[in-house]
Amino acid sequence: MVENIYFKMFYIIAGYLLGSVVFGYIVAIIIKKKGFGLVDRPGTAGAARQYGLKAAIPTFLFDCGKGVLVPLIGKIIGLDIITIVIASLAVLVGHNWPVFFRFRGGGGVATAMGVAGYLVTIPFFITLAASFIIGLIYKYTLGKKHKVNKIVAGSIFGICLLPILTYFFHKSLLLFLLTIGIFIIIAIKGLLLHFLYRNVPTAN
Repeated sequence: MVENIYFKMFYIIAGYLLGSVVFGYIVAIIIKKKGFGLVDRPGTAGAARQYGLKAAIPTFLFDCGKGVLVPLIGKIIGLDIITIVIASLAVLVGHNWPVFFRFRGGGGVATAMGVAGYLVTIPFFITLAASFIIGLIYKYTLGKKHKVNKIVAGSIFGICLLPILTYFFHKSLLLFLLTIGIFIIIAIKGLLLHFLYRNVPTAN
């Protein structure tokens, strides 16, 4: 069954629909009985800015989890790597442009971390550590003059580094293209929008 082209198409669409379940909205409604409106984006960073860590932590875990779930299930049921890669990008696209929330989603960093953490584990954790260090360096150097969050600065570095490390560790064109796709999606929609929303009101 998994070799059937229609099943593969269904799995990719299902990945997009899962991605479209933006947990930032759901957590905000549970905690504050209201969503995000037009003031911020409903990802982990937006949840932290609007409602604090009590919203940010579950949002991160669920958004990251759906990034893991799509490639994990794909491998368990025996899908080919091409379909898994496309479906993994689909869940990220769904998170950024969710059909259930008028195509206003989060930045995609947490979901991308889930995808990359599962499919390219070693490059991902090296990138994560390097991004953390770069974020700290930025905070105590350039960050003193600029208002860009250290997490955003580290993330920009990370999405540039991840494709390079993936190429050297895996020698797989498909996995390399996966990380390039992550780079494009986050750079266009996610990280750049953080600059637009960095001055929104924060949680008390």
